[in-house]
Amino acid sequence: MTISYHVAIDRDDDGDFAGSGEDITADVLLLEWKLGMQQAHDSMAQAGTARITVRNVDQAYSPEVTSLQPGQVIRIQSDDGSTVRTHFTGHIAAVEPQPGEQGQRRAVIHAVDALWQLQQHTIRLPPQVNVRADAVIEQILDRVPFRRTRLKGYWVLGKTDHSELGSNTRLPIRNIERALETGETQFAYVGDTWGDGIPAYEAIREVVVAERGHFLLDRSGQAVFYNRHHLLRDATSTASFADDMAGLAYDYGTEVISQVQVLLLPRQTGSAGSVLWELDSPQLIPAQGEVQLLARFRDDEQRPIGALTLLLPVPGLDFEANRQPDGSGQDGTGSLDVSLRAVDFSAALLEIRSRAKRDLYLLAGARLRGTPLFTGDPLVIERISYGSLAFYSPRTLRFDLPALDSVAQAESLARYELARRKSPRGYAHRLTLSTRQHPTQVLARTLLDRITIEEAQTGHAADYFIVAEAHRVELGGSQHQVTWTLESAHANTFWLLNHSRLNADTVLAY
Repeated sequence: MTISYHVAIDRDDDGDFAGSGEDITADVLLLEWKLGMQQAHDSMAQAGTARITVRNVDQAYSPEVTSLQPGQVIRIQSDDGSTVRTHFTGHIAAVEPQPGEQGQRRAVIHAVDALWQLQQHTIRLPPQVNVRADAVIEQILDRVPFRRTRLKGYWVLGKTDHSELGSNTRLPIRNIERALETGETQFAYVGDTWGDGIPAYEAIREVVVAERGHFLLDRSGQAVFYNRHHLLRDATSTASFADDMAGLAYDYGTEVISQVQVLLLPRQTGSAGSVLWELDSPQLIPAQGEVQLLARFRDDEQRPIGALTLLLPVPGLDFEANRQPDGSGQDGTGSLDVSLRAVDFSAALLEIRSRAKRDLYLLAGARLRGTPLFTGDPLVIERISYGSLAFYSPRTLRFDLPALDSVAQAESLARYELARRKSPRGYAHRLTLSTRQHPTQVLARTLLDRITIEEAQTGHAADYFIVAEAHRVELGGSQHQVTWTLESAHANTFWLLNHSRLNADTVLAY
């Protein structure tokens, strides 16, 4: 089988990678890319990365000489003669050309996928009450200003060729493609502990970890969420490897857990009309000017709280204005308009407009009122296998899950995690393959595919899910090696309603 690899940069942002100079395959010397989780049992994938080494004799990859820019979409594909596969889709993060006219004259293109953008953007959400993970993820993705994979022909304010009236006035397409399964757990509250905002990546992680599902970006750049039953229902192995691997990292007993702790946050609803935020010091409002303040909701002890409802500020009752910061001057309350620009679960953005011809002060004590949602002291649910504790060294697995407020849910999670990890067993952590022996599997197998491994020397035979893939292609594509990070498929022996056999799968899954 002859395999060719193709790398293209969408320089004109039209989404087809077919323009002049967009295929850079002829210049590529080395391809390295990785996708997926950092380790087994992780729920969130790490940001995907690619490192592409190219010839730069003609300065084509020197951004100060050419039009190559960060943000441009880059794609890696393979073609085995019958199937074209996409392996990585991302954006250029940086370009690193080697200096010196007499040197190797190479450059390295660094690329990242959209998970990196999730890590950079801070987010808050409106009150999320009785919601499932997919609904929360949907809202988070909608609020993140992703760099679109196609911009040509769409409206971008102030950009030439993107904002001409009657020509490029369509709004950009959906910010990111997504495939989200319905979550299994219904969360009573999400987002009330986020204060003035947390990274969108961490916001998604909070609900995905509490669900015990998986969130990742696939090879095409699509956001994917699987609920916690997805892998339990996947009982079909897509490939088998028996003593024909390029490398296998195996050990016995390192995965055993004797104790599981789950930390959760109970909630309690407060009284309507309670003070949720109060201004500590007077703030200058310029004459006929506008000021925006971010009000983070706090209780009397300055602990973060949520706001289930929020009342519009009432002049004279919720705020006062004066020409002097201590309130000793002329009253200006009637010349000040205080409105709610944005209302989220953990904070609100106030917009303060002055109609006065002189500067005013919004006096200390200005406040926001509404119905608070308090978090109680964290509870820890604990499950212990005393047999595992007696025979093996004590090891504790701890989950910090602020999205959970149900003791019953936390108890189910702890019981499930302990049941599947309390006994020692052999574990293949990583598997390395080459296209010389397994060309189709190296190209086709990807994140959360199920595979079978048999190894004679260790006597190990088991099924695994691929949770990360790291590729290296060199020598014009003649050498392609992949290392998969693996997670045991042993959890499939657990009982799942409508998917398990009576008296065969006897441990209830979470």
